[in-house]
Amino acid sequence: MTEAKEKAILGKQKAILSELSKDSDCGDEVKRVLKAYNPAAKKYQTNLNNLDKFDAPVLEEAAVFLGGKPRTDDGVSIRYRSKSSLIDWLIMAIEGLFPQFCEACELDYSLKRGEKSRFNCSSCGGGSHNCHLIQEQPKCSVPGFVWICSGCMKKNRLETFSGENGEFASPPKSAASEANDDSLRRKFSFLS
Repeated sequence: MTEAKEKAILGKQKAILSELSKDSDCGDEVKRVLKAYNPAAKKYQTNLNNLDKFDAPVLEEAAVFLGGKPRTDDGVSIRYRSKSSLIDWLIMAIEGLFPQFCEACELDYSLKRGEKSRFNCSSCGGGSHNCHLIQEQPKCSVPGFVWICSGCMKKNRLETFSGENGEFASPPKSAASEANDDSLRRKFSFLS
């Protein structure tokens, strides 16, 4: 990717964060959380550390703002396993609002906070494009059916691996992919 394209993407990401902060529903604490997220960070751990500085109630408020449900309907029981799993979800929710590439219509898109999509990525939670090509696709009710966004496909290099006869085969494990697997194993039950 060229430096100019990277700068353009970073500019769009910063604009999305700025727009979120200007939302009338966005309280001061949530603004601080959004400001702590650094889209230019090269390592995931940087944003994990940036958000870890906040107390869990503040992070919960940010999760609610971004559409999560960190507590049960009665408001008493916590639905996340740990503070780090809540932070992971927040990072994915923020990044899910960043521009994505639609494989169906081959256009860049980004969803607005609260905008519903036909499919949600089973890895990052980001939504699919709402173009007519996606809307025409039937919702699959087959147990185990998942949709993975193009961003996660590229991050995890899923599109480059195939087994015999074109079947999907898992990539060889590296230390980085092991760490990613651990992160993905955390369940975000408060999404539903």
